[in-house]
Amino acid sequence: MQKRFALLAGVAAMILCYASVLALESRPETGTVIKESKMDGWGELDIINNGADDAVSALKENQTGIVVAAVYIRGGDVFKLVGIEDGGYDLYFKLGQSWNTSLQRFEANAGQSRMDDPLTFETVRVPEGILYCMAQVTLNEVPGGNTIALPVGDEEFPDLR
Repeated sequence: MQKRFALLAGVAAMILCYASVLALESRPETGTVIKESKMDGWGELDIINNGADDAVSALKENQTGIVVAAVYIRGGDVFKLVGIEDGGYDLYFKLGQSWNTSLQRFEANAGQSRMDDPLTFETVRVPEGILYCMAQVTLNEVPGGNTIALPVGDEEFPDLR
């Protein structure tokens, strides 16, 4: 009888361990969409994650407060966000390791920030065609950079669900 109990306890422990591994899931690929909405504009944003940690970047429209896109970007990768409509946006990002999809957060080495300067996208029709904005943001500090990242708490970070 004691052997059966030990075996059942071992199986229960394995099930609990498997469930916690599933919560962390495998590391998403760069470009994995965390949240999306209609993106019909011309604007483009290159998001450069030049650090070792992975990131989730969220682009929030200033006027409505809606997150128009949130994407996963692995450390050392670049992602081009396209279809950004005209307007002003704040760029938020989470950095860390071991992304937990169900909780929408990193479980290790986690931090979150937003760029201090808003991004503005504008499209202009000219006789030769269309002029549109292309921006580039690096998530980690670079020498000679022209903006800073401000730390934000959970209450300020936009909801990604």
